[in-house]
Amino acid sequence: MNRRAILPYVFAFSGIVLLLLAFSRMRHLVLPEGSSSTIGPFWKKGDPYCKWVFSHYEQSPYELQWFSEIESAQSSICNAVSQPEHANASNIIVARTLELMSLSKSVQWDNYDTGNATSFHSSDTFMSRMHYNRTCYNSKTEKFHLAKGKGVQLIEPLWGMLRDPFDRWCGDKALKMEDHPGASGQSKAHIMPQGYAPYTYTLTDTVPTDEELERQEWRTHGLPPWHSSLRPSSDPRVGTAYRPPQNIHLDLGSSYFGIWGADSGAASGQWFYDTYHARGKPFDRFIAVEVETLNDTKAFTQIPDDLVGVYTLMNVGLSMDEGDKLNTIDMIKRVVKPEDFFVFKLDIDSAPIEEPILKSLLEDNQEEGGASGLVDELMFEHHVNYEPMNAPWHNPKGVGDLHRSFNCFRDLRKKGIRAHSWP
Repeated sequence: MNRRAILPYVFAFSGIVLLLLAFSRMRHLVLPEGSSSTIGPFWKKGDPYCKWVFSHYEQSPYELQWFSEIESAQSSICNAVSQPEHANASNIIVARTLELMSLSKSVQWDNYDTGNATSFHSSDTFMSRMHYNRTCYNSKTEKFHLAKGKGVQLIEPLWGMLRDPFDRWCGDKALKMEDHPGASGQSKAHIMPQGYAPYTYTLTDTVPTDEELERQEWRTHGLPPWHSSLRPSSDPRVGTAYRPPQNIHLDLGSSYFGIWGADSGAASGQWFYDTYHARGKPFDRFIAVEVETLNDTKAFTQIPDDLVGVYTLMNVGLSMDEGDKLNTIDMIKRVVKPEDFFVFKLDIDSAPIEEPILKSLLEDNQEEGGASGLVDELMFEHHVNYEPMNAPWHNPKGVGDLHRSFNCFRDLRKKGIRAHSWP
């Protein structure tokens, strides 16, 4: 075969190599603008890409009532919660949360708006609300701009002792409920994670009134359109391309995956796996951090097969020391990107270490790259001084009281974080 005859084969081979190199460099840049996608509603061929961003937090009337009472009620919180008005409200809130969380394990959400549309539930008037706006990307200016679209998602109110009032901590004054999952001291029956929290949205540019919201269609579970987003990037080869999001979990104070102490029901790793990963939107990274020495073989024996290679155990303590390679906030910024869905659990039973992390999240500037802008959902056990939690927590003086805890959780929510009080 002469040289001229083999030239077409050389060019073809070269083209394949160049194409492979291009794809290898662009493995995180997908979905050219205008593609049909499965990453959210309303993005059709030829349309600009749109995403939803946090707007503001709205406290429910019942939460506001607790903010007006907590300063005086915290000295005898069990008595306050057991009063008929609050006992009835607690029953409604926890029963509704348990109902929403009691989905069959076969129910999956691997796409947006999985749940069937339904009507507003009367119990949901007790719940507080996270509000969202829709924004659309202009590939010429390479910026997002406000567009038509308003969304609302419910979250449990901040009330009582910021724990399940049907758990055992109030002793004889603990509330009673039929079919309650149990008073282990680790009950999570008061927590409403994002995938189980009712939500609704419209493509209007006005915030719906309460009456309008109650007439809208709601979805009781599944992925809302603000779950995660794509990151646009200009590329001369394909135009605007988009980095897909990852689902990331950081468990700070993890212990073993399947057991905490002698209580398997208190294992946080298993709870996060069942609540998020196993619902069809698996974690791409599952980082467990525990300062107490763990047995590696025991630790990895407990994790499910589909977490092998995804699960990372850091059996060291993180810090908040500036310049330390184990600085918690710096690590979050290295691992998590703004478009990702990031669930952060903070419970290391040490207020002197937890407080600087909390302070950083509350005081940082999201516009300047603050880590609070990366956190979608936070599970945090805030160790402050109040009875009946002083004895089990061994709290030092000066960490604040329950009233301060109320303010911290509200302020975290005001920054767009679905912040829950972890047991």
